[in-house]
Amino acid sequence: MYSVISNQKIISFFKTSRYFKTNLGLVNTVEKNGERVYNQRDKFAYFYNNQYKTTIYGQGNIGDIMFYLDYYIRQDVIAVYLDNEEFVFDFDPVMAKEKTPEFYIGHILKEVDSQHEQRKKEEEERKAQPVEEKTGNPDLLMKNPGAVTYADLEAYIKKKQAERYSTQELPKKE
Repeated sequence: MYSVISNQKIISFFKTSRYFKTNLGLVNTVEKNGERVYNQRDKFAYFYNNQYKTTIYGQGNIGDIMFYLDYYIRQDVIAVYLDNEEFVFDFDPVMAKEKTPEFYIGHILKEVDSQHEQRKKEEEERKAQPVEEKTGNPDLLMKNPGAVTYADLEAYIKKKQAERYSTQELPKKE
């Protein structure tokens, strides 16, 4: 499911579509145990509110594409979310003036799909590459303790254990 967030000007452009259905969504906050909390029934609005610490307002939908208004967006940009993954586009007023809102949103969604597939391929390639293990520097713990990593600490412990077992003398019997 796609979610589109933008400023008032761009949302007004999308509202001119003949397929746009006004749907103001759910209330943003509900009373729970005597205090106001974000409404979790609108999953995307809840995610966005927690992610960016701002409130978005549902405006409507075209099919399963939900449109939200964020008053804090000042630039002419469109943010499209697919599976809570963000894709940001600059609004093209020339194309918007020449074409219909349906064509424009279709163009953007096609671009989102191609970028989403590209990101998935890159993620799979990154996962397929062998992970090289970082070897720690056991001496760094004494030289510069503020710059120690977990690998350095692990190497220090291994070194100390190896030294302890190699230099340990057994008690002499008399």
